[in-house]
Amino acid sequence: MNDVRRRYVIPGDKIVEGNYRPIMNVVRSGNALIATRIGIAEAGRDGVKVIPLSGVYIPRVNDLVIGKIVDHTSLSWEVDINSCFSANLPASDVFGRDFSPARDDMTKHLAIGDMITARVAAFDRTRDPMLTLQDRDLGKIPRGELLKISATRVPRLIGKRGSMIQTIEQATQTRVLIGQNGIVVVTGRSPEGIEQAVKAIRMVEDEAHTANLTQRIKVLLNVPDTPAAAEEAPPASSNGGSSGGGAPIPPPQQEATRADSSSETQQGKEMEVPDEK
Repeated sequence: MNDVRRRYVIPGDKIVEGNYRPIMNVVRSGNALIATRIGIAEAGRDGVKVIPLSGVYIPRVNDLVIGKIVDHTSLSWEVDINSCFSANLPASDVFGRDFSPARDDMTKHLAIGDMITARVAAFDRTRDPMLTLQDRDLGKIPRGELLKISATRVPRLIGKRGSMIQTIEQATQTRVLIGQNGIVVVTGRSPEGIEQAVKAIRMVEDEAHTANLTQRIKVLLNVPDTPAAAEEAPPASSNGGSSGGGAPIPPPQQEATRADSSSETQQGKEMEVPDEK
């Protein structure tokens, strides 16, 4: 089988032939795997997928999301999670099983306009996602600078083993809370640090598909140069992405080194994408 390097693909493009498992945004047609979304074809040990370059956030169970309380009924809050689906947070999740609409005032805990960090507890596309606050570090967000980025850029912002976001936090003396739905909250000791962190996050969003992004972020934040390491987040959830070696898609029966995403299909021609350090 011929080696196939990672590349940009559009719906209908053939990614590779062989006994590979389609993971995400990929379908099998005969012996070939075909892309169903505009994005970056990537291979891993588990199979082949296409990481979309853009698109709305689709919730998945256990996703960490940041949302805004937009309404409430007598039994639950309605939460905007930056998706085509509106989420629900049951009042019993906050008050406990003995919750009584007649006795308990929901607005004392969460009012319209409040921001929360929550986890997706249930979702199957036949009903709106249900959220929970029953986990560590979940609940109302008291303050912070709010940003909205494409959910497909979240893995790039985090970086491999958290390298990118750690660089931003350490250089700006801030704390960056990232929801998998593309909502980001930045808090810090100084307005200048927050402003620098916001600039860096916007640069990552705008230039996520380009090479040497880590170096440009370090230059922006005046971070001393160090031997570069791979920075892209391992694929996790529908918004996953990765960066690094430019390795070809491995044969399915052999152990795979992670290939990274990028190359462009234009007028029937493929262009390899430069590797990130």
